[in-house]
Amino acid sequence: MSAAATQLALIPFATPQAGRPQRVGLTNAADDAQAEQRYQVILPLHDYRSDPARYFALKLRDGSPVTSYSRMVEYVAETSGVSRATLFNWLKAFKEGGRPALADRQRKDANTSRFFAAYPRAAWLAAYIHLECRLNVRVAHEAILRHRELLQIPIEDMPSYETVRAWLKSLPPSLTTYARLGKKAYREIMAPYLTRGYTDVYANQWWVGDHMIHDVECANDCFENIEWGAPVRIRFTAFLDFRSRMFVGGSWCWEGSSRSIVAAFMRAVNRFGLPDELYVDNGKDYRKIARGSLPGYLRESPLAPANWWRNEMDSFAASGFAARMGVSVTHCLPHHPQSKHIERAFGTCHGFDKYWPTYTSGNPFTRPESTELAMVQHRRLLKAGRVSESKHPLASKFILAFLAWLEEYNNTPHTGRGMDGGTPRQVFEANLNPNQKPAPGPDALALLMFERQTRLVRECAVTFNNRRYVPVDQTGWAVMHQANQREIVLAYDPLYRENAAALDADGNLLAWLQPEQLVRFAPGDKEVQAQIADSMATRKRLEKGNRETLAVVSRAVRGMGIVSPLEELVSRLQLPAGETGEGVITQRKPKLESASADPINTLIPGQAADRMAERIRRNSGHSS
Repeated sequence: MSAAATQLALIPFATPQAGRPQRVGLTNAADDAQAEQRYQVILPLHDYRSDPARYFALKLRDGSPVTSYSRMVEYVAETSGVSRATLFNWLKAFKEGGRPALADRQRKDANTSRFFAAYPRAAWLAAYIHLECRLNVRVAHEAILRHRELLQIPIEDMPSYETVRAWLKSLPPSLTTYARLGKKAYREIMAPYLTRGYTDVYANQWWVGDHMIHDVECANDCFENIEWGAPVRIRFTAFLDFRSRMFVGGSWCWEGSSRSIVAAFMRAVNRFGLPDELYVDNGKDYRKIARGSLPGYLRESPLAPANWWRNEMDSFAASGFAARMGVSVTHCLPHHPQSKHIERAFGTCHGFDKYWPTYTSGNPFTRPESTELAMVQHRRLLKAGRVSESKHPLASKFILAFLAWLEEYNNTPHTGRGMDGGTPRQVFEANLNPNQKPAPGPDALALLMFERQTRLVRECAVTFNNRRYVPVDQTGWAVMHQANQREIVLAYDPLYRENAAALDADGNLLAWLQPEQLVRFAPGDKEVQAQIADSMATRKRLEKGNRETLAVVSRAVRGMGIVSPLEELVSRLQLPAGETGEGVITQRKPKLESASADPINTLIPGQAADRMAERIRRNSGHSS
């Protein structure tokens, strides 16, 4: 049993190796020289069996010739000074293990502890304290001293601190790492793994997606669902091309979800078209975007159903965007970050984070003291309403800087496997997929939108989250004008609000929409006047369209000789010939006054008063 196996045998949950280990090489110069010297001694014995005639002239000390193998052994023993028994032991060792077996073996108790071999209970206790409880050597040593009687150790055999320390240090690093640092650290630095090749796939054929949290605390100025100025560590959602290691698309949010995945995917598709497959982890958000898509291992299989992506197209809510776009999805091994090489690229991205004054290091135990002070100060300033005085960078500024850094990364030579010193962009462009899918059109991208709600069109626009969404072009205005007072399906992504899509009930694209740009109250400003002029021109154009449509309809109908129902009714109500109209038309006759009297209602108030006064004077003269 080897020394390591003997060491592990003291621990009940460790399995020792079976059998005696075989020595296959000599790493020490002295051992190598010893093996060579012994090999030269037994070499004649080894050769004698195959060619005894070669040694016919040899004679023993008594003058008798060497005529048998036993006499040859005696001859070698006399000339080398090595006993016959030792020679047979060397021959046996050489036969079993070759030349390295001729060197002396190391001590069986090398790198082991005689104390813990004699008292295995003490070994169990020390391993429990150090590995399971994750305490230091001092605590393990004190536990052995404290429980001496329970461990049945005589007082004269009590171990020193150095004995316990040396034994614990000799434990296998894999066991120590797993116990003290955890499963994740063990898998990252101890567990075996496979190395992938990169040249057997094309660029833009496989995209690898994942989330990363930046190790920088920023002040929020662009996320609407949290307080302005609140401290936030931004989450980066990205897709990396497997072949070239180029970042093809990304988005930022303060809390990762399938929405941020859709936004990152849309940016990548708009620039580079569709990949064949996505390689993602097993999180709920990635499971959601993969809902209904074909598993990657079935893509080339005869078991794959025909038109598999169309089965999910009937219901928007029942499928993720990968299924809608005909992209298959492969999930990596659960809890196994090495299976996604985007994790290594994220490690490079964290190097960018170190340049910022609020770098958090991702671990509160290694966080710089200056960052701690900046975090405390920022929270105080936030409560006082003085965020502008904080050292925290604005989230929008950080995102813009990181976008510039990503472009630099994509254009910097890469030393990874299969890159041949080229930049990610160069490798991407030189190894494009010959069966590349084209970028989808606007209607397909509309179907890709993550969420959908029914909205009523009013005044050629829809209202969503207290914001009006209006068409982006004149064609859209005309379509939305026709859809007034009707319900449409608004397709949108809450994390990508630069535009939205208006769809009909069947999912067909009606128009692209964008948030309405509010007009400033500045009547004399030329820009405001131009906005008003454009709006009025659009209104007149739409109204003119209605007017011209009605005119075209009227001309077409009248060209067929058809008159309106009113005109047809009037034509049927002509009076018969010979009728004078008496008895058919009646009206009230007006009440007439004397010829000398002027109608009062034809005079202005002043004139009527003068006439009345004149009549009174005449009447008074007659009565007198």
